[in-house]
Amino acid sequence: MPALVVFNRRWRIGSDDLVIPGIIEVFLRFVWLGLTTALLVQHESDTSRCSSGSHLLRLFLLGSLVLQGVTLVITMLLVVHSCRGTIVNTLPRKHVPALLVTRVVFGIPEVVWNFIGSAWIVTGQIECEPDTALPVLMKALVIYTWIAIALILLGILLLFDPMKRPSRQGIVEGGALRSHYIQLWEKRCRLLCCVRSQDDNISEAFKNVADVFASLFEDLDLVASDLAAAMVLLRLKRKYEEQREESFRKIDRHLPISRSSTASIGTLQDEGRLPFQQSPRPEWMKVGSAEHFMKFAMASYGWPWFMYHNICQGCCSMKSHLMCCSCCRSPPRYVMQDNCCLCHTAALKALTGLSEENITYITFHNKIYEVPFFIAIDDETQNVVLAIRGTLSLHDAITDLNAQCIKVEGEGLPEGCMAHKGMVQTARSVLTRLDSTRALAEACSSRPGYGLVITGHSLGAGAVLSVLPYCGRATQASGALPSHRLGDSAPGNSHRQLSFVMSVVVGDDLVPRLSMNSLHDLRHKIKCVLDTCSEPKYRVLAQGCWYMLFGISTSSLHSANSVDSPAQDRPLLEGSGNSFTYQSTPPVQESVDDVQVMFSEPDPQRPHVPRHTETPLFPPGRILYCFPSLPEQDRLEGSVGDWEYTWSEAKEFSQILISPFMMRHHLPPNVLRALRDAASEAADPT
Repeated sequence: MPALVVFNRRWRIGSDDLVIPGIIEVFLRFVWLGLTTALLVQHESDTSRCSSGSHLLRLFLLGSLVLQGVTLVITMLLVVHSCRGTIVNTLPRKHVPALLVTRVVFGIPEVVWNFIGSAWIVTGQIECEPDTALPVLMKALVIYTWIAIALILLGILLLFDPMKRPSRQGIVEGGALRSHYIQLWEKRCRLLCCVRSQDDNISEAFKNVADVFASLFEDLDLVASDLAAAMVLLRLKRKYEEQREESFRKIDRHLPISRSSTASIGTLQDEGRLPFQQSPRPEWMKVGSAEHFMKFAMASYGWPWFMYHNICQGCCSMKSHLMCCSCCRSPPRYVMQDNCCLCHTAALKALTGLSEENITYITFHNKIYEVPFFIAIDDETQNVVLAIRGTLSLHDAITDLNAQCIKVEGEGLPEGCMAHKGMVQTARSVLTRLDSTRALAEACSSRPGYGLVITGHSLGAGAVLSVLPYCGRATQASGALPSHRLGDSAPGNSHRQLSFVMSVVVGDDLVPRLSMNSLHDLRHKIKCVLDTCSEPKYRVLAQGCWYMLFGISTSSLHSANSVDSPAQDRPLLEGSGNSFTYQSTPPVQESVDDVQVMFSEPDPQRPHVPRHTETPLFPPGRILYCFPSLPEQDRLEGSVGDWEYTWSEAKEFSQILISPFMMRHHLPPNVLRALRDAASEAADPT
């Protein structure tokens, strides 16, 4: 940090990123040097047995030894200089660019000399008797040398960064520089997804995603290793706070659960208690209900998650529901775009226990803004269930990354309700299909008096909020009871007080905490922890690898917590053009719109709000929070399973938690397991 600039080009590494690669190269150079020396010694002892080119071979080996020795010394100097200073303090590493240039200069004659030696060997100008070790050693040296050169060239190609370093003028006025960033991110996203289509919806989606990435990275002069080091430091702070919280909860079991106070740097200030979460809940809003309908949400994923969850007996469970070679005969009329053996449908039936008569419509069509869903009749709870699938493909990931906010309108939704753009567009595609097929209206008409439950996980949970207005019309027309929404690991919206919505958050799950505000907040924390870190980067990354393998020791936690976090109004990094903190204004009424983003050092030439952060998003409705239980020896009597639960408040999920479980807790099988434990713990699941 900042990115290394050599040959007037910006690279994807910092001047302190050459320690570990340099050590590896030094090791390989020693092997290379040993092989060359062995060949020279062998040649001297078998000179008389070389039929031609003895002097050329000696010349080639001596030249290689000289070039390799000089390169080895330069590489060792690079390692020594690269490990100096800290992540932010680059002055002790000021000679690294010059050493890199020198290294490249000596790399050119090395390539040329190896090419000449290879040509001498291939054309027969150097030829030795086959019964000696010389021919084998020569071929091994040539192959080893070309592999090493190819790896170095590949590293150069991967590390080259075509992005220009943004100037303040470009940030303030936008213009060509911002467009340059957006175009580059769009090309990268299309390349990752292997998409070349110029369809209007697809082009708009990729441009929106590129705009999101550009808003996060356009003025952030960090490289990937800086982000990795910041994650290690934030994880240490998070672990320290977890241990403090657990020690307090051993004393007082009824202390509120707070899972979002990571490294309290630039965090949202206390918004006050939200009585909405503490008010009486509707009769249908039960922990057991959440666990029951999570099975439907998980079933919408089809066979991949079912096989993951039932890796040993999954095939046996699906066997009776499979229809082999259905593409050669007429598949069930209610199934759309399943595979040849109807594996997705078979997994759905096996997981939910539904019979064919209880499934009215299934579609597995998947594109950007379009996700699979199914409609089923649950006679056990007397509900019609609409389950929308979450993220499972790269197309779904592009939908997730369309993170701008747009307005959602409809019956039952508060005025000015804002939600995640990609999920609103997904909901609209579901509505279009429901309108064209009338599948939901027909299902409700077939069971008069049944209720309607809309459920989903991840992307599906975020989409169903926008489906509710249509579903309200469908239930009124068919005589069904009012609809309810159960969202598991649901992304947020701008209005939390929705009495017909129940959200479930499990552990350190990243997705319910994910929004443009939380991403910019995380970005701010990253700058702060890097600014206060007094250790060199290679040591931080080495410690992170150690923690992954052997865990975090108590001494490491206390040493990590000994560094004071910078105050919110302190300049983050010298020359930082976009540092900001979150502050709360005195609210006239209870609304999330009272939270705004302010710069630490107001500058009339800077925008006061980072792009796409104008509206904070939170998990909607009542929030059931499942969190890991204390270790078995510390549990109180009555604890059941590995998970506990509480009814939590939306402000607890305003920040991203850095944890090794932030993605694992999002997986549908883990959500289902947590809800099962929570339902077992609740004697009366209300």
